[in-house]
Amino acid sequence: MRKIVFVGGGSVKFVRELLVDIFSYGELQDSLISLMDINEGRLALSKRLLDKMIADRRLPAKAEATTCQRTALAGADFVIISIMVGGYDYYRADVEIPKKYGILQTVSDTTGPGGIMRILRTAPVLKQLAGDVQELCPNAWILNYANPMTMNTKVLHLCGHSRSVGLCHSIQGSMGWYLGGWLGLNPNEIDYFAAGINHRNFYLKLEHKGRDLYPDLKAAEERIVKKYPAERPRFELMHYLGYFPAEGPMHQPEYYPWFLKNKAVAAHYAADVGGGYRNDFKHFNNRSAEIKRQIAGSLPIVYDRSCEFGARIIQAIETGKELCIYGNVPNDSLIANLPEDAVVEVPCLVDKNGITPCRVGDIPPQLAAVMAPHVFLDGMAVKAVLSKDRTLLRQALQADPLTGAILTLPEIEQMFNELLAANCDYLNDWA
Repeated sequence: MRKIVFVGGGSVKFVRELLVDIFSYGELQDSLISLMDINEGRLALSKRLLDKMIADRRLPAKAEATTCQRTALAGADFVIISIMVGGYDYYRADVEIPKKYGILQTVSDTTGPGGIMRILRTAPVLKQLAGDVQELCPNAWILNYANPMTMNTKVLHLCGHSRSVGLCHSIQGSMGWYLGGWLGLNPNEIDYFAAGINHRNFYLKLEHKGRDLYPDLKAAEERIVKKYPAERPRFELMHYLGYFPAEGPMHQPEYYPWFLKNKAVAAHYAADVGGGYRNDFKHFNNRSAEIKRQIAGSLPIVYDRSCEFGARIIQAIETGKELCIYGNVPNDSLIANLPEDAVVEVPCLVDKNGITPCRVGDIPPQLAAVMAPHVFLDGMAVKAVLSKDRTLLRQALQADPLTGAILTLPEIEQMFNELLAANCDYLNDWA
């Protein structure tokens, strides 16, 4: 019986959907599912849901729950990470403090002020996790869903666990959520190829039965932007960079210096400033209430398989059935014109041998150019947190394209110090 551990097992964002996905494969239905979370209330809710799934479907699976990470990890084969260190109070501060200085982040979980503060809180937790995995289940695969994705994946590899991959749903999800409907096509019939860094990746190929879909997408721009004004940044990026971003519309504005210069510009691009925090908090409450109803039996559990890669990876490794996914992994020349130590999002093959990334070669230079500042920001932020270097962490913030487009260096330092003060509980052992 394989052991699948959820670190962040109280997450209502991922646990329910991933459990449905796991149990959708007959080969995985006899798994031991171990839920681990530091929040006892959320953990108990997830455990009750898991027990109901097993009982209702009469599955041979076994379930356990614990607040002890080491207990959960002992003997694990797969470890799924879905944590948000600090929770929603710190998430709100990541948005609100920079907003006072004119930094109008939309999601703030990937890069810039919010992403840097999130890795400040998360890296020590991942460092401990990597050490525990090396000791208690060294052959386990870590499947990370937590943001900031590239930085978290980098921490896991730097801390000694190479069997780690970062997973996102943007590249494959955008086919069903956006492009298929826009173009009037079955998304499963669209052939695509994407590459880049997480949330800043682009479709290098979009085809339907050998026909290039980019002319159709460009022709549809006016219609789509009129109906969905928040899509303006993605279509402008396609127009000026030549390729369409794979990540959804809410994230896009905060990665570049062009779309959030002030409130008027943000309004022109229909940017939902702070929308990531508000939506996540709203969805957390709604999903929690929904899960309680499902446990009580007043609302059915939907057993439709999601577009997430996690369960598919486990099934492919367990059975040897070949699978192609998009994963976040160390570059190692996979994308030739991005730095070697970047974490890149590229196609990966999955089979009995595990996860094998595929070499992309050069990506268009204009795309590499907009990714490069974030690659260096990620590297500096991770190194700064692991070495407890405040100066280097501030310098990482200075490298953020949006922050640099709005603030002077002294203003960045002032904002940085206020962000650190809000995160002082995570700086106790810093010099």
